[in-house]
Amino acid sequence: MKQKSNSFNLELFRKTYKGPTVRVKLVVMEKTAPYLPSTPFTSSEQVADYFSSLEEEPREVLIAMYLDNKHRALGIEEVSKGTLTASLCEPRAILQGAILANAAAVIVVHNHASGLPAPSPEDIAVTKRLKELADLFPIRLLDHVIIGRKSYYSLADNGVI
Repeated sequence: MKQKSNSFNLELFRKTYKGPTVRVKLVVMEKTAPYLPSTPFTSSEQVADYFSSLEEEPREVLIAMYLDNKHRALGIEEVSKGTLTASLCEPRAILQGAILANAAAVIVVHNHASGLPAPSPEDIAVTKRLKELADLFPIRLLDHVIIGRKSYYSLADNGVI
């Protein structure tokens, strides 16, 4: 088959390309995460209990927990640390971590420094967008739990996702 002169030639590219080749690989260090729970996460209450220490944070902190098919934690990542009233959340960063961890599911957790766990309009909008994007992979967004003082709010339990 004759190649058009103005079309991409993969064979020539492979022979002549001298630029960088990028490969992304997750490197798991054994026994470096003693904080990872060994039991599966099956309820928002269990998630809120596990992350209850976030209620003491003076600023908003957003955590992504990456899970396998049986909802056991593969990894936990602090995705962002915000201000007194907001934490910037880029869905791309959460999904990148999920892909690198080879996660089947994700649970997002953040605190409200005010102590009131009711979601803001931004919390709801970002969660819905994250779910839309996660569904493309497919990676299940199981929940987004907001930690307040001695209380929590689950966007899944309340039908937001």
